[in-house]
This record gives sequence, structure tokens and C-alpha cells, in this order.
Amino acid sequence: MSRRARGMLPVALGMLLGALAMLVGLAQAGRLAPGQPDKVVALGQLLDAEHRRVDLLVERDDVAGAIAALDALREQQWLDRESGGDVAVQLRHDVYGRLLRLRIDNPKVAPVPAAALLDIADEGLGEEYRDVDTNPFTARLAALRGEILEQLDRDDDALTAYEEALEMNRVLLERELEENPP
Repeated sequence: MSRRARGMLPVALGMLLGALAMLVGLAQAGRLAPGQPDKVVALGQLLDAEHRRVDLLVERDDVAGAIAALDALREQQWLDRESGGDVAVQLRHDVYGRLLRLRIDNPKVAPVPAAALLDIADEGLGEEYRDVDTNPFTARLAALRGEILEQLDRDDDALTAYEEALEMNRVLLERELEENPP
């Protein structure tokens, strides 16, 4: 085992324990807990590895490869909210948000029309996104949806999406300030 791999072992173990603690905490907080927590942990591990791969591809200036990797994740079967709880939905929002950010920032790499980007944003958000506990991934994806709507000259819809994202971020900030007062 390489030195780097040995160094990553405690990190991976910590992430696994953190994910399990998070799932227990969500259940205790009364939020929608996963019906199949083992699958959520496996999904989290898969996404962690994929995000690291995407990071390396971007570092190597292979944005097309990074986009392809994230697009491939879209094709996988995602846990529904009943099976994976809010966590599974939030993880989906994270992947879709990263994919859209790369696509918006690199429009000449594997070009996709703005209307198709809007379809990807809506697919990623799903119908239940307003029912999911407020989180940074959903807020970011809602804001990205606003950017895409703006590209489509749908300014009123973009404004609504931005306001929705802003409200989510206000809730997150209020929570943070309540838990960690200045």
C-alpha cells in the first residue's frame, strides 16, 4: 500500500463514520431519515470517489472528461426520498450542481443548449426539492437554475429562482448564527 493510500485510510474511515453519525442525527432530529441507510452510505462513498476523480480531471485541464464523469453519474439509478431520505436527494443536488457549474463555466466544452441545461437542472432538483430540509446543495442548484433561466431570457422565472435560492441561504445563515453566535 502506498504512503498516500495509507494516509487516505483514516480520512475515508472518518468520512464513513461521519456519514453514519449524520444519518443517526437526522433520524433523531425528526427529519426524513433514510429507509436504507446502507445504500446512502454506499452512494456517499461513490460520490466522494467520483468528486475526487473530477477534481483530478479538472486539475489536468480535462474539463470534457470531468463533465463526462458527472454526466455518467446522472445515468445511475438514484435513491428516492423514501429509500434514501433527504440525504440522498441532497447528494443528487450536489452532483447536478457541480455538473451545471462546469457546463455553465465552460460553454465551449461539450456544448449543450441552455434549454437542455434547464432540463438537467429540473431533473436534478426533482419534484420533491422544496420538501427537503434546507441545505447548501439544493440552494446552489436552485441558483444555477436561475442562471440558466436568465440565459434563456426568462428574467421573471430567473428572479423567482434566485429569490428561492436566497431564502434557502438565509435559512442556512440563520441556523449557523443560532448554533454558533458571534
